Amino acid sequence: MSAARVAVLLGLIAPLLICAPVRAETTTVVSVGFQFAPADAEIAVGDSLKLLNVDVAPHNIVSLVSRRGVLLFASATVSAGQEAPVRGVEKLTPGAYGFYCSVHPQMVGSLLVKGAGGAQVAVLPTGGVVPTPTSLTTYDGALYVASYARGTVERLPILPGGALAPATTYASGFTNPLGVAFGPEGTMFVSDSHSLGTATVGRVQAVPPGGGNVATVGRIVVDDLPNGRHNTNGLAVHAARLYIANGNSTDDGVRGGPPEQPLSGTVISVPVGATGISATRPRTALQVEASGLRNPYDIAFRPGTSELWVANNGPDALDPYGEDSLHRFDVRGRTVDFGFPACVYRSGPVGPEVGQNPSISTPCNPRHTRPEMLMGLHVSANGIAFAPTSGGWAGELLVAEYGSNVPPPAGHAVVRVPIVGGRASAPERLAPAGTPLDVTFGPSGAGAYVVDFATGLITLLNPVG
Repeated sequence: MSAARVAVLLGLIAPLLICAPVRAETTTVVSVGFQFAPADAEIAVGDSLKLLNVDVAPHNIVSLVSRRGVLLFASATVSAGQEAPVRGVEKLTPGAYGFYCSVHPQMVGSLLVKGAGGAQVAVLPTGGVVPTPTSLTTYDGALYVASYARGTVERLPILPGGALAPATTYASGFTNPLGVAFGPEGTMFVSDSHSLGTATVGRVQAVPPGGGNVATVGRIVVDDLPNGRHNTNGLAVHAARLYIANGNSTDDGVRGGPPEQPLSGTVISVPVGATGISATRPRTALQVEASGLRNPYDIAFRPGTSELWVANNGPDALDPYGEDSLHRFDVRGRTVDFGFPACVYRSGPVGPEVGQNPSISTPCNPRHTRPEMLMGLHVSANGIAFAPTSGGWAGELLVAEYGSNVPPPAGHAVVRVPIVGGRASAPERLAPAGTPLDVTFGPSGAGAYVVDFATGLITLLNPVG
C-alpha cells in the first residue's frame, strides 16, 4: 500500500480515532498499512474496544498474555472493510496491556485501561548505583546486589524512606554472579559460572555472615552445572533447602550452544548446608524439582505456601511460538515436566496454543504441565518477587521484563500479576523501564526495588492510593 493511500485512509477514518467522551463505551482501533492506529489506545474501566480493518490483509487484536490458558482479550480475524469487537477488555482492571496481530506479529500496540483511582505507582530514585546489576535481595536492613562485571555482591544500607546509602563490596571473587539469596543465620548464596577446560559450568557458593572473598571464606555448595547459552540463575531458600534455577544450553533445544545435559533447563534443590556436590556425580542430596524449562531466570516462593513460581524465557528462533512463560508448582509434590524442548507455546485467538518444536523429533508429551501464564514474545521475563501478604500489593507478584533488543518492542517494564484464589490473574504493566533485570521488596514490604542492567540505577516503586 502506498504512503498516499495510507494517508487518504487515515484521513477518512480520522473521526473514529478522536478520543471518545468521558462516558463513551467504545473505542476503535484501526488496522491500516500493517499498523495499529492508534498504537496506544486508551479506555476507561468497563468500556469496550473494537477493531476496524481498512487494510489489504486480514488482521486481529490478540492479548500478549493469557491467564489460566485463556487470553485476556482477543478479536476475531477480520478482512478489509470489516470490524469486530475485542472481547474481554470490559473485564480488565486499571493498567497497561500489550496486544498484537497473530496473523502479522510485527503489528504491536498497547491498551491503557484507566480507573478512577489515579496513579498506581510512584517511581522514586534511591541514589543507589551498582554496575551491571543482575540480582538483588534484602537482608537485615540492607539491599544486596550482584554485579555481573565486577564479580561482586554490593551492600547498600536502606535509609529511612527507602533511599540507599552508597554501595560497599560485601563479597568478591566471583566470575559473573547471576543470583543471590540469604539463608539461615545470614549465610549468603551466590550463583556463578566459571571455566572448566573449554566449557563453562555453573556453580553456587556460600559466603558466611560478614562477607569477604569467596575463595578465602566461602564454600562450594554445588558445581559442574551445565551452562551454555544460559547459565545458573536465580536462587531461593525454603524449609532448609536451597532452590536453584539452571538454564538450558541452547536456544531451541538443539542449536546455539553445547549439547543439552540432564540438568539443563531445570529447577534443582540441595540442603542449605550442602558442600561440594558435583552435578556430574549427583548424590541423593541433589533433587530435580522441575524440568522441561528453557531458561528459568528467577524463582520465588509464594508467601505462606510451598509453591515455587518460575519466570521462564522462551526460544528466540521459533516465532510465533516460544513465548515467555510463568510457571508454578508445589515443591512438596512430584517432579514436574513443563514440556520444553519438545513443547513450545504461543498466544492464539482463544488462548495459549501448544506446538511441536520443529527442531525436536521427540513428540510433545500431552501430559506435560502447562504454564500458569504466557507473558508475551521476547519480553524477557526475568526477576520475580512476591509482595508480603499485607500492604499495597498484598501477596501480588512483580515481574521485571528486561525486554527485547530487536524490534518489535516488547517488555522493558515492571509487570504486576495479581494473585486471585492462589492463581495468576490479569497482568498489568505497572511501570515502564529501560532494562529491568530483577525486583525485590524492601524490609517493610511497602515498596519494591528494581535494578536496571544497562544504567546500574536502582529505583523504588511505591503503590499509590
